[in-house]
Amino acid sequence: MSEITNLCFIGGHGTGKRTALINFLRNYAQKERIPFHVKTKYLMGKLLNSVSSSGGGVGNNSDSDSDDDDNNQVTKQTSSSDDAPNPDGKSFPFEVSAIHQGYDIARMSLQDKNYIYTIFKNFHGSSYVLSRSNYHFFVFYHAHLLSEESIIFIQEKLEQYSNSLRIFFTSDYPLPHRLADHFMEVYMDTNTNHLYNSLRTTYNLSSPIPGWKLWFRRTLEVWNNKSWSTADVPAIRNWIYFCLQRNLRWCEMIEYWTVAIQESELIPLNKKIELFRILSFAEGGGGWQIIPSYRIPLLWEHVLLALVKVLRS
Repeated sequence: MSEITNLCFIGGHGTGKRTALINFLRNYAQKERIPFHVKTKYLMGKLLNSVSSSGGGVGNNSDSDSDDDDNNQVTKQTSSSDDAPNPDGKSFPFEVSAIHQGYDIARMSLQDKNYIYTIFKNFHGSSYVLSRSNYHFFVFYHAHLLSEESIIFIQEKLEQYSNSLRIFFTSDYPLPHRLADHFMEVYMDTNTNHLYNSLRTTYNLSSPIPGWKLWFRRTLEVWNNKSWSTADVPAIRNWIYFCLQRNLRWCEMIEYWTVAIQESELIPLNKKIELFRILSFAEGGGGWQIIPSYRIPLLWEHVLLALVKVLRS
């Protein structure tokens, strides 16, 4: 079997990143003569609790041998997984096969560094008994939502276990500089949205597919024709919290506004240029970092009020 490198599948929403990644793993398993069946398991809610209570985290080491022993015991007890979600709702789904484990960063609710630390806590680069090439595959979907702490931790693991650890990403954005040298980037064709086409065929939909893209497009149409005043500020805040409550991330908001403005036929070119300038200067708009929670509403309000100011001019 030829050498496998770390891969990052890059493309917009619905461009087939996950499908391409799974097909790569399936082909690898076939060449290794290993059955490949992806199934869902669940990490229990006490997993994260054990990390925070034991002082776990990126770059957090204990000075006591007894503390290390206790931490190892806790991890062994809490890092087990189940085939069904916890009845109390505190469980984290992930996918697993005979050759890989897959995790969705979008589900980690801004606590990705704790999850990443726990996932790799007991990994020591030992040989993988089912594979002749001794690779361990870890998959992270929506990797552009990783925090800087997680990126540093993953970089450390890639350098420490370069002979046995392989990590695959799906991402909407190119890799950050810290990881770029460790990965090969695979760019997907962005001319076709396979997800939307699948939904349209499955549910026989002729109208625009419901989703964030449609939501932002219609918001832009309404806001462009609206007579704005200071009394409308609460409405903007309500719009922001509507998005935040549905786990829309900061960089995704920037992306959806960019697409909506680009595709709009109602906004003149001079306004589009000014709107793009505002979005391009928005802090942290390119992914691979997390805006601190206390700053999120302030940044959203700042950018949206700037957009509204241009639209009403």
